Amino acid sequence: MKLAHVLAVAVITVAAPLCLPGGIIDKGGISDHAGVIPQATRTHGAPYKLVCYDRGEALRRETLPEDAEKPAGPPVRYESPETFTGQCDEEGESSIFFLFNMFPVTGKLDPEYAIATAVQRLEGDTMIRMRTWHETHYYSILGRVSVFKVRGRVIKFLSQEELDPKNPGKEKDPKAGKNDKDAKTSPKPGKP
Repeated sequence: MKLAHVLAVAVITVAAPLCLPGGIIDKGGISDHAGVIPQATRTHGAPYKLVCYDRGEALRRETLPEDAEKPAGPPVRYESPETFTGQCDEEGESSIFFLFNMFPVTGKLDPEYAIATAVQRLEGDTMIRMRTWHETHYYSILGRVSVFKVRGRVIKFLSQEELDPKNPGKEKDPKAGKNDKDAKTSPKPGKP
């Protein structure tokens, strides 16, 4: 009788992780960009600010009374790249499920979607300093899920008003430039 109990415990110990959802997870190594560098993630020297999820603001919003007006947009704070000292990386992912480990049931892995989920969550423009990795979650004989994950910093490009707060929306008049040029090149009246 004791041998039966020992065998039952051994079978449960070995088989339980295989039967539970996500019982075995195989994580791949982290790599820079994983060969995926979308054109949108290149800043080309354009000025930007970092967008960080603000936990304090999120908690404050949760404690607001029901009848209070809630702020629009996600609870974020903006930081300058020059003074940035904290960690505010965001994660996104894309996955595909293989039924019986052979038949793909969902759409294919999409790195662009993984980046977009993290960026849209904070209403940013793009992501920089990306790290990516791949995980495989095994669900016994039912199947497996392959997951592409990305982690990076969400940024928002500075608007014209933020770049030049003294002259918001200032545009040159095309006629003014032409008249100035004509005035410089044409002779003054009374002189040959």
